[in-house]
Amino acid sequence: MASSNTAGPAANLVTFVNRLQADLYDLGPLAGGMNALERLMTLVIQDAAPLASAERAIRSLKAKFQNWNEVRVARNFEIFQVLQAGRSIQARERAVLIQEYLRRVFGLQNHLELDWLYDATSERRERLLTSLSMAPAHAAAVLDLDALEEGELAPIGRELKLLFARLGLVKSNPREADVRALLDAVVPADNPYPNFVRLRLLAYHGCDPKNPQSKAAGLLSEMWKKRGQPAAFAAAALELGIPHTAPAAKKSAKAKVVKKKAPAKATKKKAAKKKAGTKAPARKKTTSKKIARKKTTRKKAGAS
Repeated sequence: MASSNTAGPAANLVTFVNRLQADLYDLGPLAGGMNALERLMTLVIQDAAPLASAERAIRSLKAKFQNWNEVRVARNFEIFQVLQAGRSIQARERAVLIQEYLRRVFGLQNHLELDWLYDATSERRERLLTSLSMAPAHAAAVLDLDALEEGELAPIGRELKLLFARLGLVKSNPREADVRALLDAVVPADNPYPNFVRLRLLAYHGCDPKNPQSKAAGLLSEMWKKRGQPAAFAAAALELGIPHTAPAAKKSAKAKVVKKKAPAKATKKKAAKKKAGTKAPARKKTTSKKIARKKTTRKKAGAS
């Protein structure tokens, strides 16, 4: 529980991370029966979709092939067909990614066993992810949480200290207790993955220890200032490169006034009738036959 002197900053931090909305953060604990190789594979093919979609694709392949080495050496169209039959989204792209991932893991260590990741230090896990060069930015945070034993707290690394210092929540060289108080207030023990990943991604994108005055650092500060302004926050997040779903525009409460338009033809006819009614009656034209008849009548009258 946060102490009274961290309650305000913790509330601001919760508002801040809650502004980051995307399917990418739809994460949860390691699924039963899934090993480290498969967990990392789901993160590689997840892209911007919910993790459950990637896990479904992995289950489809496990049901069809005897082991992952078979998938590694199979023809790519066979993997694609299995994913397509399992109704996996982006089946073609995922087939390529899965095979490339397995080949890189095998190339790095001459086998496909990765459960040692859960006993390794965060630094060693990070080295493997860097060597793979295809793991997403949030993979390290997910694996760090996966490695926790029951009752252990979310790990505090240098990146989180830098993040909290950049946001002005702690001193530049903070005590771990101060960082822990903030982290525990934001990352719930029963579901730590979404918010922990958000924080780590913010640190990854916005806190470069070698360049503290970088443009990314400035954008992170701008996001922090604009946490109460969804549109401005979303724009800064997009520019910084952090996956974010912009808030939906609110519909105006005022009803739109619709002007009733009369049919065009009917309006023209009415106008013509009205105009005709206001005109003076037209003079009758005298025809040439009438004029000739009048002249004849006059001559007869003179002769008599």
